[in-house]
Amino acid sequence: MRLLIDLSTDTNKSDAASVKPISPNWKYAFGTLVLCMTIAIPQLSELIESQIPIQRLQQIGKTKDDVAVPSDLAFPTVPGTPITSGFGWRNHPLTGERKFHSGIDFAAPEGTPIYAYQAGSVEFAGGKGGYGITAIIDHGLGKKTLYAHASELVVKEGESVTKGQMIGKVGSTGLSTAPHLHFEVQLNDKPVNPRPYLK
Repeated sequence: MRLLIDLSTDTNKSDAASVKPISPNWKYAFGTLVLCMTIAIPQLSELIESQIPIQRLQQIGKTKDDVAVPSDLAFPTVPGTPITSGFGWRNHPLTGERKFHSGIDFAAPEGTPIYAYQAGSVEFAGGKGGYGITAIIDHGLGKKTLYAHASELVVKEGESVTKGQMIGKVGSTGLSTAPHLHFEVQLNDKPVNPRPYLK
């Protein structure tokens, strides 16, 4: 079957009247639109996601507080201070004995400030055997932090401290080879790895 289209402009009114208007099929049009959107939207979404870093996508719709580092925590000494000994089993640098190291050591010059990791109450402040001059802060809910080998402390037992408050200075008191801060996190009086708490 062939369809002939007359493009001539000499069309009389009777011919025009004989042509019936085509009534649109709205259901068909709507179905076509939905089909096009179904195909196009996933492709558009894939294109957008490929142009935006995953971390940024994870932050969309979040407030600043949702992605910020907790504001109630502070680094126990000057940020960036290197860690010289981690949490776990090691050979003691003085005795050579295989012992469990219950904290992490930050190598810092003598006199470097020591800061309260979190607000709390000073449970202990003074000499503590091999730990030397030590401070223990109770943060509540079974959580405590310990700061050892200080050259001096500027807080007393029973005193309340705020997050980031200076509580002493780095030293080499007790069983120590050189000036450093030994830092512990304790949960229900048992030492745990401090590293996850410093992120």
